[in-house]
Amino acid sequence: MNLLERTISEIAIPVTDISAKVRTAMTMQNGVDFGRLNDVLLRYIGITGECHPMPPQTSVVISCADHGVAVESVSAYPPETTLNMMCNYLIARGGAANAAANYADAQLIVADLGVNAEHTDIHGLLQHSIARGTENMTKGPAMTRAQAIQSIETGIAIANDCANRGDRCILPGEMGISNTTSSAAMVASFLGLTPEEVTGRGANISDARLAHKVEIVRRVLDVNRPNPHDGLDVLAKVGGFEFGCIAGLILGAAARRMLVILDGANTTSAALVAHALAPNCAHYLLASHSSLTEHSHPHALRHLGLTPILRLDIRLSEAAGSSIVFRLLGQMLKVWETIDTSPEEAVHRSPIGSLCSPLPPQSGEVNMALLKAVPITEGEWNRKAVVGALRLPPPNQSSMSACQYRLDNLAKPIHSLGYLERIAVQLAGVMHCERPPLDTQAALLLITEKKDLPIDLTRILNALTDARGIPVHILTSHDSEDACAAAYHLARTHPLLILGAYEQEDRTPITAALHGAAAGGSLILPGDAQTDDIAHKTEVNSPALTPYILHVLPNMLTIDTELTAGIAGLFGINIVRAALHVVNDMKTFTETGVAVAIDGAGAGRQVKETLINSSAPI
Repeated sequence: MNLLERTISEIAIPVTDISAKVRTAMTMQNGVDFGRLNDVLLRYIGITGECHPMPPQTSVVISCADHGVAVESVSAYPPETTLNMMCNYLIARGGAANAAANYADAQLIVADLGVNAEHTDIHGLLQHSIARGTENMTKGPAMTRAQAIQSIETGIAIANDCANRGDRCILPGEMGISNTTSSAAMVASFLGLTPEEVTGRGANISDARLAHKVEIVRRVLDVNRPNPHDGLDVLAKVGGFEFGCIAGLILGAAARRMLVILDGANTTSAALVAHALAPNCAHYLLASHSSLTEHSHPHALRHLGLTPILRLDIRLSEAAGSSIVFRLLGQMLKVWETIDTSPEEAVHRSPIGSLCSPLPPQSGEVNMALLKAVPITEGEWNRKAVVGALRLPPPNQSSMSACQYRLDNLAKPIHSLGYLERIAVQLAGVMHCERPPLDTQAALLLITEKKDLPIDLTRILNALTDARGIPVHILTSHDSEDACAAAYHLARTHPLLILGAYEQEDRTPITAALHGAAAGGSLILPGDAQTDDIAHKTEVNSPALTPYILHVLPNMLTIDTELTAGIAGLFGINIVRAALHVVNDMKTFTETGVAVAIDGAGAGRQVKETLINSSAPI
């Protein structure tokens, strides 16, 4: 029995007894419906078989390989980009994978499965080259069946290494120019779909090149006729070495009871290979985001029984989306630990968190601290003066343009990080800063008519805010001027402001807080359904507010629940933090030497300048 066969034999369906009990507790006892975020929690608990597992250690694994079909001109970038980017992950630390790994606090593992280069003896690179790229699959199979098995077993070996280091989660990614052509062909083969139904724009190619790419996929399928019932046959004929490695990562992780969070269309296509070989591996998968441009992606997700919880228009598979879901999992584990701890037990534990004033866990009472807890002078806390002097200047266009130009010229396909790029630009305009810093401060302003918050709610707020160091300020005043002035002063020190409401019948304080926070220079995240609805309606009458408001729920976070008390915003802030890592943890084409786009929206916009008295790392 070879490694592949032995690994498949060790994959079992997770026992659901514990996760069923957790589901009941989460839905019946806390008064807050977390929707599909519960599914993230339950999937991990079911995999571990533990009622209270520790937040997992994780690795981002980027598999790199070239594709012979690249000679058919199906990509916006030249073939040497695969080598450029592989080196960039390790030397320049300038790719989206680096930003994702930094954000997730994950180890970044980069593996050469078959890059077209004579020497890749680079420090830190895992050497697993099978060949210098696959064959041109328009002429015949991309690889031999033996090579397909080798690529999968390489992934299994890497997964075993991760498990042996203590990882309980893997975030797979890939790099390979023209591999979306291969991905489309694999999905078409497995699911019986047409080239038109599965072929997308990849690295944002032009209409003309897209039409050509569709015909190339059609030719690949006609020439090779993969057997949809044989995962190895599909991989060998129309796949790539990096897809085999990712399939192996999934199989190896499933055998070692580890979670795998998929990131984008290509990792999902690789999951189809793993699923064809071992259907039970699907129980160890989570989907992070849906791709708007890769038509194959929703088809593949449905086949696997997976529903992503992010909608971010990301066009990469470098763990940008999966790193966010990984952070959401960590938050849900904290929430579950809090919910399943009695108030009496919590007294004897280290504090889970605190509000403006210390929260007594043994009671349902909260000291409703007014925002005078924010360090301001008496003169500054003159609400009428604040309200009377409110001015809402437009965001700084120069900062936004500079930020957009930098994002366009980071070493990635143009616009490939979707909403993460748009958020960075929006925040740049609000903060008057081309590169908003990683440590941009955030706070939650909760407006409520209740004197006391339920104990479960306060403890959930603590669990969600403590690890991130987000202060919670509670305002109980019915006065709109109070709300406006409080939001203004809080915004002055916190450029990210989550605005929440709890059993607040009067909508005017929330409307006033929106104006105050914007005037104070904060990007506002409506943190629940009520504040989001009020924000939308307020923008109709006050369009100048729009650049200052970021609608996370349900636009970006699709969790099928409305939540309350700013809780959705406390989850959504993860998306903003990921955007900050993108703009700060990546380098430009000039800084890295990576090739720029030769087709599509990036052609002409992306530039690689010559550095004087310096040498590019590649």
